[in-house]
Amino acid sequence: MKAFKGNEEDSGQGRISRGVEVSGEVLFADALQVEGKVTGKLVSESGSLMIEQTGDIQADVDVGVCVIRGVLQGNVNAKSRVEVYKTARVQGDITTPVLLVEEGAMLSGAITMGKEAERLPDAMRVQENEELRKSKGAT
Repeated sequence: MKAFKGNEEDSGQGRISRGVEVSGEVLFADALQVEGKVTGKLVSESGSLMIEQTGDIQADVDVGVCVIRGVLQGNVNAKSRVEVYKTARVQGDITTPVLLVEEGAMLSGAITMGKEAERLPDAMRVQENEELRKSKGAT
C-alpha cells in the first residue's frame, strides 16, 4: 500500500510540518504531506495527500489519492483510492473506487465505492442494503 515515491527532491511535493497550523482552502498539484494541522478544505485534481501520524486534518478532502496515518475529521472524495493505516483515526464519509484499510485502523462513517454506487440515490442504496441483509439471513 504505497501512495507515491518519497522523493524529497521532487519539487512537486509540498509539506505542512509538525507544529504548523493552516486554516482555509489548500490547493495543491502533485503531492502534499501533512504532519501538522489543517482546518478547512484540501483540494487537488489528481494529486496525492499523505496524512502522517502527527497530522490532524479537520477538513473535507477532494484528491486523487489519500493516504491516512493520522487523524482525519471530514469527508473524503478520492478519484483513485484511499488507504487507511492502523495508526489512522477517521471520522467522516469516504467516496472512492478503491479502499484499503489496515487492521487496527479506526473508521467511522459511510463508505461509497465504485462508479455504480455513486450513481445510486441514497434511498436506493439503503433499500438495496436491507434487501441484501434479508437475503443473507441477517437480522
